[in-house]
Amino acid sequence: VMILAGSLVLPAFDAAAHKRVSPPPPASGGPQTTWAPVGSVPFSDATAAALVAHQAESRPDNSAANDYVPTDAQLGAFQSSLDAYGETPARYNPLYRYVTGRPGLSNPSTDDLIQWAAHKWGIPEDVIRAQMAVESWWHQSQLGDRTTVSSSWYGLYPVQAQIAGTSDVYESMGVMQVRWHADDSLSAGTEPLRWQSTAFNLDYYAASIRYYYDGYCSWCSAGYTAGQAWSSIGAWYEPSPWANADAQSYVQHVQADLTGRVWAQPGF
Repeated sequence: VMILAGSLVLPAFDAAAHKRVSPPPPASGGPQTTWAPVGSVPFSDATAAALVAHQAESRPDNSAANDYVPTDAQLGAFQSSLDAYGETPARYNPLYRYVTGRPGLSNPSTDDLIQWAAHKWGIPEDVIRAQMAVESWWHQSQLGDRTTVSSSWYGLYPVQAQIAGTSDVYESMGVMQVRWHADDSLSAGTEPLRWQSTAFNLDYYAASIRYYYDGYCSWCSAGYTAGQAWSSIGAWYEPSPWANADAQSYVQHVQADLTGRVWAQPGF
């Protein structure tokens, strides 16, 4: 079975070649500042939530999406969705089976959800904060990647992503701009949770980053190995060829926002 990513035809995931290791012990507290070791099992939702230090909301417009809890039916639909090659999300990336969008936090702020994803997946929280600034300036309502689609696809996108009077839609939505194709050939099963739930958007993004970081990408080109933190961040923008110029430019934007801590600056 082959899987499509961008313009590449990809080999299906070989589960036998990748064995997860036991989860690291929970941190004693404090921010997530390092990458969890390659092959680490993500924390449970509850374990990650217990490590969140509540922060005030800087994006009140995210309130409804921050509070949104995916239903069992929605998560079942996500996990059982099939891409253009008949593969479920977890068949392509086995880490997607951990994606729930259910932190179990009461009235979480946007930063609370960033911390939750960082602890769950073992990604430095400031890296997520900086990347999210590049992607959406932390707005779950953000739209991107305007694309002309067929008439049969147009109505499958949510109303807010449709551009009236045209055949164009915004394919990317949410704080991390999860991009979806109407035939599920990209980000299969993520519609509509990608825009309904901030936590789901972040959860899905983080599982995707760890896919590259943990060495699952058998189709990635020369130079790819597990444990390449910044190239894994760049792969969210463009994974092929590995560490290409566009991905490196994207990483530079993330690094600039990280250095400047833009989320902590007045007016953010």
